[in-house]
Amino acid sequence: MTQSSEPPPKQAGTHRAGDCLAIVDNAFRKIGCEAEHQAEVIMSDHLPPGFAADYPPSTTPVAPTCRAEMARYLGSQDVPATRLEHRVLWPTAEEWTSGARWFACAIMERDPENKAAKRTGSLAGALSAGLGSLRKCYTEDPLAEGTRVVGCDQPHRSEATPRVIPLGSHTDPAPAYEESMKKVMPRCETAVATFLDGKRPDATPGVILPATEYWASGATTGVCYIHTPEPVTGTLSPEQ
Repeated sequence: MTQSSEPPPKQAGTHRAGDCLAIVDNAFRKIGCEAEHQAEVIMSDHLPPGFAADYPPSTTPVAPTCRAEMARYLGSQDVPATRLEHRVLWPTAEEWTSGARWFACAIMERDPENKAAKRTGSLAGALSAGLGSLRKCYTEDPLAEGTRVVGCDQPHRSEATPRVIPLGSHTDPAPAYEESMKKVMPRCETAVATFLDGKRPDATPGVILPATEYWASGATTGVCYIHTPEPVTGTLSPEQ
């Protein structure tokens, strides 16, 4: 896994980096990572001073921290091209009322039914050698209504490519759609052509831009994808 020069965040609250959590009776329970689980904790820390006292808190102020830590923990900036997503964990309402002020970041995998997938083993460093089996594929074009995210071993017509494209900082205003497309689309065309190496002339490039409402939460990258006219099974990328 790629190592950061910065020390890892200090631990706080109930969860610790490396904990695996299973959903039991609608609550997270710590379990050995060798057993089936739905989440893996990647960091925990105290909430910053001045954090709003309302419960449940807004995830927006800490989401950029979770996104950055996902990249460090997984060993790649290409997390948006995978089925992995972050989840922010808080104290219970009772703990919050008693003054507990911590948060934890966890990784979860989305299944085709848009639920948390069960998996075994740790995800630490899982993307250091490429997207692998975690690559995000879609049953149809990602922008089409009704498309579903699936594993690339399932029939699909679109798949994400690695090397996502940064569009700016979450602390700045979100760029206009036209500005982002002008910046990203030529790079996606080149990326898709490079990955396919002329082997699929019927495939076309596309780009998924972050939704404006999630920009402040750290969703600030464009993801290139390949789209085919007919469903395929297995990744089209020669890196696999």
